Amino acid sequence: MNILKTVTISILFISGMCSHIAGATDYANTQTKAVIEAMVDAHGGIDKWRSIPAISFDAIMHNNYHAKHELAWWVARESIDQQTKQVHQNWYLSDAEIAYDGEDVWSRNWNKVNPPTAMLYFFYYFINLPFITQDEGVVLSEVKEFAWPGHGGKVYHEVKMTFKERPVIGKSALDYFVLYIDPITNLLAGYQYAIGNRAMLDALGQPPERKLFGPLWRYIVKNQTVDGLVFPAAFRTMPEADERIVGNHIITDIDISTPFDKTLLSMPKDAIVDNVANR
Repeated sequence: MNILKTVTISILFISGMCSHIAGATDYANTQTKAVIEAMVDAHGGIDKWRSIPAISFDAIMHNNYHAKHELAWWVARESIDQQTKQVHQNWYLSDAEIAYDGEDVWSRNWNKVNPPTAMLYFFYYFINLPFITQDEGVVLSEVKEFAWPGHGGKVYHEVKMTFKERPVIGKSALDYFVLYIDPITNLLAGYQYAIGNRAMLDALGQPPERKLFGPLWRYIVKNQTVDGLVFPAAFRTMPEADERIVGNHIITDIDISTPFDKTLLSMPKDAIVDNVANR
């Protein structure tokens, strides 16, 4: 009887674990699951990505619509702890910093229009999108087919990615991505993204009734492999597929082996704590 009881409890425990794992990502159907899992594997696999202690990278963006007296280049060294999701960004060309220490979001000498809170995971999401599809609360639609204009008729798998609730600070439950996956290589080729952070919308001059900014389109020009994981190396931002380019981006010097340096989270005396309403 004790053996039967033990076996029963073990089965229930294993079943509970499987339900939790299966429930982490909400797939529309088995085709969606197959397409997304193939993409994740093509980028190096979720187990490998989840095992890294932190990720650091240089994000370089050229803003094609900069003001006359504004630096056209947005350049930052970003570091994110994979477990705590603490963040430090060194905007070294602007002598500025943004950080999230687990409680407060603070910035030093931040003069750009984008609220610091909205910037925390902005590029982190862009370079890790294939893996973030496996986060709890992610919802993935049915697979459609999309012929990207200007690509010689090439067709990509299209999957819309939404969230059951706000995934992280600085994002909203309304945020979404539309993923375009190469059916031959299974690599992410591009995506659309829309932003629902209210503070960001206000900073961009959007009216109160507007709930989303975007979508904007991204096309990944080149990938790079770092210790077995595939990340974008260069991509472009466009208002529509294959239209004029409004932003050029480079991701370089990716480090996925060095643990997060928590000394970077020590708040300087001249730092400003971001309003919690901006979250």
